[in-house]
Order: sequence, then structure tokens, then C-alpha cells
Amino acid sequence: MTLRLISILIIALMSTNLSAHQFEGDWQFIKGEYKTASGEVLYADNSTLVAIKTIKGSKFAFNNMQQGEFLGYLSGTFTVEGDSYKEHIKKHVKQSGLGEHAGKVFTFKGWLEEKQEHGQKVIYWHHKGMVAGTEETEVWRKLNK
Repeated sequence: MTLRLISILIIALMSTNLSAHQFEGDWQFIKGEYKTASGEVLYADNSTLVAIKTIKGSKFAFNNMQQGEFLGYLSGTFTVEGDSYKEHIKKHVKQSGLGEHAGKVFTFKGWLEEKQEHGQKVIYWHHKGMVAGTEETEVWRKLNK
């Protein structure tokens, strides 16, 4: 290998490490609580709602289904600042067509919790933030590869 090729590989590896953050990976929705502007509180869990969020560097994609029916898909860019992160929605598709979140930015506080369950390390991602006037509090579980 030439010195130039080695330098390019080192720079590529360094820039890859710089984009990694604590929220990177594949996540499965576990449960959520949603407080609407009118004060109504709604709950969801993974017994009927299946949602997967994938985050790689500065990009994310999210899709969900309920009782076997497609509900929606979001994708865009993802930025992290300490324990806060922002989802910059580029594309939003719902069962009924295009979604209303495209072009919006949602900010959340997020934190990770590690536990030992059945002899395995499990990572939970807790987050809280506002989406279209509704306060979301959700828990996600990191999927192991």
C-alpha cells in the first residue's frame, strides 16, 4: 500500500468514529405515554404496535405497524448535543399518503439505561419531547446484532 492510500483509510476511519453516538443502532419500541394538548393521556406498547427505528451516524429511519397494518414511515437526519437530540424529518409517509411531519424538526431529551436481563446486557433508550402538541415519553430497546 502506498502512503497516500493508508492516509485516506485512516481519515475515513476517523470520520466514521466521529459520527458515532450513543443513540446509533437499531431500536424496537417497547412502550409510550402521550399527553395531548387537551390533557388526555394515551398509552401504547409493543403488544399491538410494532415500531423499529434505525440510526446510523446522522441519518435515521423509522417505521411502524399496528395489528399488521402499515401506519407510517419517517426518515431524515439526526443530530445529537449531549443528552438532547433532534430529528429533522425529510420524508413522512402515512397509510393515507404523505404525512404532515415532513420538513419539521422535533427535539427530545434522551438517556440510556443498561440492565442485565436473563444473563444478557440490555440497553433501553428513554426519551421525552413534544411532537405536534403532544408530549411523548417513550422507551425503546436496542436490538442486538
